[in-house]
Amino acid sequence: MRKIKWKELFFTLSLMIFYGLNDEDSLITKQSTDSFSYIDIMEFGAIGDGKTDDTVAFQKASQENGVLRLDSEKTYLINKTIVLDLNKINGIQANNAKILISEDVPAFHLKGNKVDGGAEPPSNLGLEHEFSAVIDGLHVYSKNHIGTALVLDGTFGVNISNSHFYNLKTGIELINKNRNVIITENQIWDVAEYGIHYNNSNTHQSIISNNHVSYAKIAILFENGDVHNTQMNSNDIEVGHSVNNNTLSAIKVICDKLNSQFSQAQIVGNSIEDHFLAKEGIVNLYAESMDTSQIRADQVPYIGMIELVANEFSGSSNALILENINDLIVNGNTFKLITDVFISIFTGGEGINISGNTFSGKLDKNSGGKVLKVEGGVVGYSSSLRFFMFNNNSAYNLSDNLISMKRKDGLKEEFQVSVVSICNNILNTSSLNDTVKSTDYVIDINVPSLKATNFSSNIITGENINLKALRISGENESNLVIKDNIISGLK
Repeated sequence: MRKIKWKELFFTLSLMIFYGLNDEDSLITKQSTDSFSYIDIMEFGAIGDGKTDDTVAFQKASQENGVLRLDSEKTYLINKTIVLDLNKINGIQANNAKILISEDVPAFHLKGNKVDGGAEPPSNLGLEHEFSAVIDGLHVYSKNHIGTALVLDGTFGVNISNSHFYNLKTGIELINKNRNVIITENQIWDVAEYGIHYNNSNTHQSIISNNHVSYAKIAILFENGDVHNTQMNSNDIEVGHSVNNNTLSAIKVICDKLNSQFSQAQIVGNSIEDHFLAKEGIVNLYAESMDTSQIRADQVPYIGMIELVANEFSGSSNALILENINDLIVNGNTFKLITDVFISIFTGGEGINISGNTFSGKLDKNSGGKVLKVEGGVVGYSSSLRFFMFNNNSAYNLSDNLISMKRKDGLKEEFQVSVVSICNNILNTSSLNDTVKSTDYVIDINVPSLKATNFSSNIITGENINLKALRISGENESNLVIKDNIISGLK
């Protein structure tokens, strides 16, 4: 009998755990032993020298039942996509073997049969055999930034771990319907387009944790579709260099099509860094504004119910760019070396809570810009910023006016600001030479309509006697409270 290696034993136990076997179940009673047998790619004619085309060997092996096993010392060259039917293939134990893609195609297309229903057990009868395919220790790369490592399509419970995807066009792409996706402890590095791309996908219950995703046009992109219940925790996400010098963002969410949604996301405890090259902010959340008189309200693109908590953002012209976002918490984050604007809000929003964050630059250096910029309004119909909180933040060593709020230049459409709290903040400008770019005020709130607003108990300090501390005005004002603020070192 072949001696089982420790890594193989661990891999098999992982599969058993994911299938939920208990003391009364055996591998045989749950499904046939063939389903968990290893499929040795070398037995199907693979050479693994990085020069000989092994595509046919992978195609043959993928028709078997079990877990694909690769040799750790091999580099397998392929030029076509290997489609893995998850009803047959339970995973890939790659043992750090390398897959070299010679054409601009996905290396592996994980094809499941999850086409309807959600994650609840009654809607997944018949898919038990596909649940929790495990991809472990897989290296996929190309020599000229082409191809995609993995495509997830109709999967239920896929687990991707300890893998390395690099020198590709895209690392991981999700399409169509997926549920219960876990992406953890991977290296996705130096990709021309996207590290992880949710491409018009209906995907719920995703966990993206403890990964290093860096150097791409966009490290993690959620593009339309219907995406909910996403956790991005404890990752190192960096951008700055990209092969085509077209870096856009570290994390970007786009909802610009009817019925597209992104919600119920927790982005917690990540280090997210640019190297002053991202053109669209470190994190960019964009929901298209649409006229609800022409479509049903539930068809309007929606981004909301998001928590950005305890992250680090640094080294960029812009940190957070938010357009038409609702139900957002930004709490307990640290922002450093943001040269233009730390947080920008465009069009409007509802239920945004920015509290307990630290914003800082370097003294006497142009490395700390505006803390908060709101430019509201949209062509064609009215918009608003409501139920907005900016409380208990600390901002210091910054060189621009710290907070500005106005209607977008050139617009005549209505922009209403109401039910706003800006309280208990420490705000410091270190500008010594009157470098304020757009206003003579450290804090300038000048909007057409301002109602039910409280600006109290803030400490505003500086060293520029040419700067005024505060202007709060609106053509239509009511129910304003401005009290108990401390101002020092300003005009």
